[in-house]
Amino acid sequence: MKKLIFLLIISLTLLFTGCTVIKDFDKESAVKITDPIMDKTMEGLNENNYEKFTQYYTDSYKKSFPESSFFNFTEGFYKNPGKYISREVYEVRPIENGVLIHYKGVFDTRDNVAITVTFESSNGEYKIKKIRFY
Repeated sequence: MKKLIFLLIISLTLLFTGCTVIKDFDKESAVKITDPIMDKTMEGLNENNYEKFTQYYTDSYKKSFPESSFFNFTEGFYKNPGKYISREVYEVRPIENGVLIHYKGVFDTRDNVAITVTFESSNGEYKIKKIRFY
């Protein structure tokens, strides 16, 4: 019985702790801060400009995606889905030390490309920790 009560207390504590984090999270502010970062990143993609595309990457993420890999990636990417046109925020979630944003992207040859971006926040500055296109 003591184990059951202990587990119930732990569960409720975790539940209320989780609610507090979500309640204090401001989705609109997160999108407002990260939108200019995404604008520059996607401009860099369209221009085939590695420095612009990775300008807001975390140091470790940029090291894991060297310039040669970028050009190999864009070679196929420009064929399908093509050049970037626009995006729409689909979902915003707080994560530890940052935010995860899902976008619906519109490109030349496909108008429903999922873009998932993990932003890391450090000293009030957001950087891209990971970006994926599906």
